[in-house]
Amino acid sequence: PPHHRLDGSAGAASAGAMRVLVIGAGASGLVTAKTLRERGHEVGLVTDSERVGGTFENKSYKNARMVSSKFLTCFSDFRRPDAEVHMSLADYVAYLEDYAAHFGLEALIRRRTSVLHVGRVDGGYAVALRASGADDGKHWEERWDAVAVCSGVHNIPRIPSFPGLDAFEGKVLHSSSYKDPEIFRGQRVLVIGTGETGFDVGYAAATHGASSVTLSTRHGFVSVPSHFGDNLPPLDCIIMNWGTHYWESSWAARVGLHWWITTKFTRLGFLLMSGTTYGFNQWAGRRYNMTWDEGRKHIVNKSTRCMPLITRKAKRGAPWWQRRLWSYWDVPDEAGQDVDLVEGSVRGMEGRTVHYDTAAGPRSVEADVVVLATGYRQRFPFLFPGSDEKGQTDVGAADDPLPTEHFIINPQEPRLAYIGFVRPNVGAIPPMAEMQAMWWCERLEREPARRSPDYYKLKESRVPYGVDYGYYMFALAREIGAVPSLLRWLRRRPRIAVTCGFGQAHVPIFRLEGPFASEGAVETCATELFGPIMQRPFFMNIIFFLEGLFFAAVNGAAAALESR
Repeated sequence: PPHHRLDGSAGAASAGAMRVLVIGAGASGLVTAKTLRERGHEVGLVTDSERVGGTFENKSYKNARMVSSKFLTCFSDFRRPDAEVHMSLADYVAYLEDYAAHFGLEALIRRRTSVLHVGRVDGGYAVALRASGADDGKHWEERWDAVAVCSGVHNIPRIPSFPGLDAFEGKVLHSSSYKDPEIFRGQRVLVIGTGETGFDVGYAAATHGASSVTLSTRHGFVSVPSHFGDNLPPLDCIIMNWGTHYWESSWAARVGLHWWITTKFTRLGFLLMSGTTYGFNQWAGRRYNMTWDEGRKHIVNKSTRCMPLITRKAKRGAPWWQRRLWSYWDVPDEAGQDVDLVEGSVRGMEGRTVHYDTAAGPRSVEADVVVLATGYRQRFPFLFPGSDEKGQTDVGAADDPLPTEHFIINPQEPRLAYIGFVRPNVGAIPPMAEMQAMWWCERLEREPARRSPDYYKLKESRVPYGVDYGYYMFALAREIGAVPSLLRWLRRRPRIAVTCGFGQAHVPIFRLEGPFASEGAVETCATELFGPIMQRPFFMNIIFFLEGLFFAAVNGAAAALESR
């Protein structure tokens, strides 16, 4: 599809230009390199792969699609308005290749180059490098003023050490190795893990001739589809900033007032529309910490094609009137076979049988193919000696730590940044990486005038770097003075005020004002990002308006009391 590059960045180059090495050529590495270079820094980029794209390229599989929309995922100054709302992974990798070519990043990239070690020296960093695949042991060292680690959160597979795993007589593979659903034809398939990839694999098996399909989960999940129909905006555009992310009293942000209230309405909406409060049309797999009082906990599973196949089987045990009342979301038999769900922990494996401990007692699943959709380890062997020796199956070993300041830097070492190491509840990592890159560029030049509390952190999250997308974006934007004035834009161009207030925390809104202001972002906010708001049903925007008024009134009163 054609792309739109938005020119007119007002970002000024730093007077103290540095030599910066970016490690990784995925979405995070590319946008970091581009942002640094536009600020006047000398940039190098290394990747141990042959192509750009990172996880999106080397962990891809047949029929894989993005679960975040083009509106949210595309970078601020390189848009794809004519693309599908949810691009295929192949299309997104092509987008990243076009991005690299358009901004002249190709000349910076050294492919098939591995980083062996990064160490501090003389106010900078000594980086040991080696050509990937070289078996002659030769390597070399380079000096850089700063380093950006952009190697990705989905890099080293996490492989559990189940008793009997090595002796299992069927085929076992980690989801990172899965490529084509034809391997499931005629097989009894068990997928361990119910994240987005696990759901994709389960759906692929159920629609490609597997003799049976079972998913298993230890702690449950929260399933909400990435879209509700062609005539409605995607899920990540049915979110509002005004009265919540944009501005809250200190008390409301600290206690999570917005989540405390909206969680109840969201779950009630799930119940009225689909007959369950666990998730949308989710009749099984309740997340263990799903409560009515606090929703600031969950990373939503938006890849939901498998959910109706799980629900269809679960519904068979429900009273007839419930099945009839909420039959609208049912899928026909030809959409795929039933998918069974085991809620429990693997006790062990023997022969071609996997044994579980569940709340209802022991249970066994017969399987010819077991797919471990068990996620990834957080490893930086070039920074933490011995990290690569912990192994994929060393479940007792803690992951390597992330920085304390917004998961980007440690305050005592601001020239070593980690970009892209966050997981949003409902959002996307690429725009967050762009926001992080802008924040880091400012941090290299000056201390922030104000500090944002870390109220964006998800409570009881399955990963320590889980964040609320909107709160996180606004926290970084406040520190660099990039939050646009609603009043200013309401006077100057009302459409943009509506986009900023009633829309999602899209990264272009943080380029309307501040150190990275761009005329191109103005047009994007007035046209492309205004569209999903107008695509919402009228009653939905009325509800958002009333919700915004309510939270503005509550926060205004709380702020007045705090100032006394």
